[in-house]
Amino acid sequence: MSEECNANKTASEGDLNPNMKEVSEPVDISKPGSLHAKSDDKAECGPSSSSGEATPKRIRTTSQSAPAFISASPPGFVSLEEIMKAANSVSKMALAHDIAVDDDFHLEKVDLPNGSIQKTIKDIAHKAFWDLLKEEFEEDPPKYDRALTLLEEIKEWLLSLLLPHQTRTQQEIKDKLDTDLIRQQIEAETLDLHSYSQYIISLMAKLCAPGRDEKIRELTAMRDIVPLYKGIFETLELMRIDMANFTIRMSRPHIAACSVEYERSKFEDYLKITPDGLRHTREWLHRNRKETSQSSANPTSVQIIPSILVDAFMELLCWDDSHSWPETVAVDEQRFSEMRQKLKGIQILSSVILVSLNRDIGLQQASPEFRNSVKEHAAVVLGNARSPTELENVLPNVGAQVVEDINKALKSQGTPELSEDTKKLINAEIMALRDPGNRVMEIIHSRIMDFLKQVISNEVARPTQIPMGLSLFKSEIAGVAGRFARLVSHNRAVFAQHYANLIQDQA
Repeated sequence: MSEECNANKTASEGDLNPNMKEVSEPVDISKPGSLHAKSDDKAECGPSSSSGEATPKRIRTTSQSAPAFISASPPGFVSLEEIMKAANSVSKMALAHDIAVDDDFHLEKVDLPNGSIQKTIKDIAHKAFWDLLKEEFEEDPPKYDRALTLLEEIKEWLLSLLLPHQTRTQQEIKDKLDTDLIRQQIEAETLDLHSYSQYIISLMAKLCAPGRDEKIRELTAMRDIVPLYKGIFETLELMRIDMANFTIRMSRPHIAACSVEYERSKFEDYLKITPDGLRHTREWLHRNRKETSQSSANPTSVQIIPSILVDAFMELLCWDDSHSWPETVAVDEQRFSEMRQKLKGIQILSSVILVSLNRDIGLQQASPEFRNSVKEHAAVVLGNARSPTELENVLPNVGAQVVEDINKALKSQGTPELSEDTKKLINAEIMALRDPGNRVMEIIHSRIMDFLKQVISNEVARPTQIPMGLSLFKSEIAGVAGRFARLVSHNRAVFAQHYANLIQDQA
């Protein structure tokens, strides 16, 4: 392990963020959505659980298929402690991996779905807490037991928002929100909750991100004590998420520097209790093994390993769901699914542009601005439609939008609009794109795949020309290519030895 990794061992041990909790439940690493971090969510009916979970901003899978790492025959003797340790190792590995490979990784508040049992129970519990607090304030004399608990927890939350070097502010908070002093004020019936709320809000205004200023202004204008403190807790929850994201951004360079070795180590922990934990990876590599030439003295030599891996990673972009997903790319299954959707959208839209604008439609010049306008309008109409059935329903609207854009351009240059025959021809060719065997779609797909294959085949970074006819989609293709190359490079660095062993064992 490098000196830098040793210097940041706490990050490698899962202490990636002070606001993140370790997962203490068995984790199915074939389901990436199950590995996302959550903020503290207490079970008690107190104010600290007033907000929803904090989860990474990602699309979750809903597959209920069997875990990719579970073999048909379980291990003979494995203790519960070993299983829990391995599950925690995998969850930490996945978190470190997400932070290392995804520059956009961050936490955000996610509210429970309306009408769900969880949300209903949570809302009832929270309402009961704040109603009881209000009743205590209205008693004669008022009771402040819950108020003391509130102020104690606010103090802890405020302290958690500070950086270690902010010692003066830390001491100020401890002095201002001293529990013994507040208890004495309660006993003397001199407790002024409004005075405390003013101090708390003024401190929050100094600590919060600019995006929370409006919420602070709303709190400043509030006078009813119960809604005020409820609002304080809700805002503090958001501020804690902001702080967690700040910590992630600050830790990312260190985590990325150590993530390869860290992930490799945690994956080894999992393999120790998992029989044939690379079964699906072995099948994946075997499908992509090419026959070497007869003159090759060693068909499993290291020269063929890169070629097999390139083909194997390209298969992930054209995945057949009848195959089991490889264990070594389990934490990136959702990312590859998103890339497939993105590439399919590029394929469809570029084919629409090709069949509709690359013909004599009467335009004096189809400028890049016009082509980009057609692309953007068609993309809005297409939406997320990708399957043949979805395309059957949406492509007529796409065709109508393209025709409308063309007619507007023709009208602006004083040229007659498209004839009915031309309209029908454009619509017919666009509708034909729903066929998976459409020749135009196949050509576009082949060009995109060849481009991506070239990107991950280059041993050193070098400029790669965008495929012919796809310059209009340069930014989209480059974005997918960059993300794809980063995932492939990281994955190969982590599992290189496993891949080499599996490929050579297939000899």
